[in-house]
Amino acid sequence: MTDFGSYYPGVMKGVILGIDPDAKIVDITHSITRGNIREGAFLLKDCIGYFPDGMIFVAVVDPGVGGEREALIVDCGSKVLVGPDNGLLIPAAKTMDYRVYRAVDERYFLKDVSKSFHGRDVFAPIAAHISKGVPIEDIGEPFDLFIDLELEKAIVCKDKIIGGVLFIDDFGNLITSISGNLLLRGDRIKVKDGEMNLVSTYSDVEEGDLLAIIGSHGNLEISVNKGNAAEFLNFGEGDEVTVELARK
Repeated sequence: MTDFGSYYPGVMKGVILGIDPDAKIVDITHSITRGNIREGAFLLKDCIGYFPDGMIFVAVVDPGVGGEREALIVDCGSKVLVGPDNGLLIPAAKTMDYRVYRAVDERYFLKDVSKSFHGRDVFAPIAAHISKGVPIEDIGEPFDLFIDLELEKAIVCKDKIIGGVLFIDDFGNLITSISGNLLLRGDRIKVKDGEMNLVSTYSDVEEGDLLAIIGSHGNLEISVNKGNAAEFLNFGEGDEVTVELARK
């Protein structure tokens, strides 16, 4: 998964297949908002549990490419994560037991490493060599000084919950930091230009109306029935969402 859009992921696949022709490659997304590490971290954490054991994840959202940051390999036992040391991999790793390594043996990189495309020259070949059976310890060394990243969590008060927008999907749905486990049907959701009740399905409201549901990510999601909530509300990532608790 990357923020690369088109072309560049195809080159990375070519590198992987050149090292391990038997590799099976699955694209999660290449449409992460450019340079948005938190968005990438959220999506990786959200999806990793749906993949079988033995998978190697290459994740690249790397605005600091070519700088001093390390290239990481995260051994999660049943899965491996490869990517830059900028926090991108860590929320997903924390869902499992994990150990972090920094890649140090350049024999497992491409011969000529560019300053702008480590996805091709560093991360893809590392993943391919691991896929071929090279031990992680041969490529990297244990590393404890990695950059940590905590995704935003909701603040729970006596009569309300305050959260924010973590991610906006292609439909304009606003996925928030408020876990669905904290909510009950009938709770009142407030945003800067609108209010709505928590409902079960899109069909609970009229076409074009705002609604709040527990989405497939398990979090509170604000949507418009057959519309785009981000455009309707002029909302972006990080904007605040408040839930007034309908409890006695």
